[in-house]
Amino acid sequence: MIPLPAEGRISTRRKWAAVGAGTLLVTGAYWAVLLAFRSWLGDLGDQELEAGVEVAPSTGVVLGLVGGFALMAAGFAALALISRRDRPLWSITLAAALGGLMWLSLPFVLGEPVTPMVAGFSAGGVVALRAEPEHTVGRRVLAAVLVTGYVFLLLRFTGFVGVLIGPLFALPAIAWADALSERRALSLPSDREAARARRRPGR
Repeated sequence: MIPLPAEGRISTRRKWAAVGAGTLLVTGAYWAVLLAFRSWLGDLGDQELEAGVEVAPSTGVVLGLVGGFALMAAGFAALALISRRDRPLWSITLAAALGGLMWLSLPFVLGEPVTPMVAGFSAGGVVALRAEPEHTVGRRVLAAVLVTGYVFLLLRFTGFVGVLIGPLFALPAIAWADALSERRALSLPSDREAARARRRPGR
């Protein structure tokens, strides 16, 4: 369960400012890591990759990966701080750990780094973005899974288009999931109305 903030709700404008700033930073991280992986493994063919040929990363590759991780963590920090997330340091640390774990390990399973990075950004967004009482972890996780699957399929069918737009949907998907939760909460009767309905005699 996402810890709820003690203070009042933030405005929609502030929330989308947080998502925008976070998206800008994780997009920088995305391209830094993508270029690092290309420099590291770009000269290997499919057969060599499948055979598990080991190539030692150069200093430039290591710096690219470290810089990408730092930008990603900064993106989650912007997301948490601008949205006034409760316990921001804890959420930033957990988000960065989740994101880093995914985009450093899953590329060797999927054979490409784009989908794992989108998965990592989405997972971090689930944790880092402030939650209101009606927002649920389940709906956020579902949004993260759907946007990751969408980018995975987009890469297979459109190639470079999927690479270009890959990081742009990860954090907005979490905000859209929250918006659906808010709309659903507004459509449900309030507790007082529900109590009145229970007290009414049956027709």
